[in-house]
Amino acid sequence: MAQTSPLKILVDLAEHKSQETARNLNLLINRGEQGEVKLQLLRNYLQEYRTRLDEAVREGLDGERLRNYLSFIARLERAIADQAEEVARAQARVDQEKQLWREQEREKRTFETLLERRRVEGQRLEARQQQKQLDELATRAATRQLTRS
Repeated sequence: MAQTSPLKILVDLAEHKSQETARNLNLLINRGEQGEVKLQLLRNYLQEYRTRLDEAVREGLDGERLRNYLSFIARLERAIADQAEEVARAQARVDQEKQLWREQEREKRTFETLLERRRVEGQRLEARQQQKQLDELATRAATRQLTRS
C-alpha cells in the first residue's frame, strides 16, 4: 500500500477548507440577496403607502387617520433603515468570506505546486536511476564482449 505524502494531505485539507468556505460563501450570498429583496419590498410598500396617503389627503382625511398614516410611514422608514444596515452587514460578511476563500485557494495552489514539483523531481530521480542501471548493464555487456574477444 502506497503511503500518502504529507504534501498530498495538506492539499486535501486545503481543498476541504476551500470547499467548505465556498459553501458558506454561497449561503451568505443567498442570505444577502434575500435581504436585498426584503429591502426592495419594504421600499415598494412605503411608496405604495405614501401614494395611499396622498390619495387620502386629496379625498379629505381626519387628523387621527393622518397621524396613523404618518406613524406607519415612520415605522416603515425605520424598518427600511434597519434592513439597509442588515444588507450592508451581509455584504461585508460576503466580502470577508470571499477574501478568506481567495486566501485558501492561494494556499491550496501553493501546496499543489509543491506537490507537483515533488512529483516531477521523483520522476527525474527515477529516470536517472533507470539510466544508471541501463548504463551499468551496457558497461557489463561491453566488458563481457571484450573479455570474450
